Amino acid sequence: MTAQRVGIRVEDTELDGILHLPEASAIGGAAVLHGYGGDPDQPHIVATCEALANAGVAALRFAYRDHQPPKMTLATALADAAGAVRVLKAHPNVPERLGVVGFSFGGTVAALVAGRDSRVRAAVLAAAPAQLGDDPKWKPLAELSRTRARVLLVWGSRDNQVPFENAERYAAVLSQARVPNRIVTIEGGDHDFAPARARAEMIQTVADWMRETLA
Repeated sequence: MTAQRVGIRVEDTELDGILHLPEASAIGGAAVLHGYGGDPDQPHIVATCEALANAGVAALRFAYRDHQPPKMTLATALADAAGAVRVLKAHPNVPERLGVVGFSFGGTVAALVAGRDSRVRAAVLAAAPAQLGDDPKWKPLAELSRTRARVLLVWGSRDNQVPFENAERYAAVLSQARVPNRIVTIEGGDHDFAPARARAEMIQTVADWMRETLA
């Protein structure tokens, strides 16, 4: 695996990204989105990107332009994520088999990206809220129901920040829309999938599923 710094152009700014490339030819690429107030150097973000690259999927991580609360919004995060998908699509070493992996707030962003971009073939929502705030213009459940991607919903059994019923809400809407989906519960994992054993299981689950879906 090699790590390559890339620029992600969004509106009038350029975000710094790190693209983890497989040693052999990539089978596809995925944008990996961190949570609210998080950053792309968090251990579970870095480890997920490395595992994806080892599984043959190029993985791009970056910080949203407004990643420090309370400035972060769904609107800017969605635009930033779309910019990351454009970078993957244009990269000469990444085939146009694209996915998105999002954690917590990033999972809600991933739901919106997957619902709006028909190029996205695989989406992972990890501990993702089914609704953020009361703004009626953001409807991640409804938007994700229109996706062409296969969707993995992964939750820690000890997550006390985003209840498991959020996964059930996503799964119910996806199943009704006949979108292929799967729920995986990581036993003992908290909201960030700690401790180490739970995190390793989550990472392997995500990497295996993305490889199978994008291949």
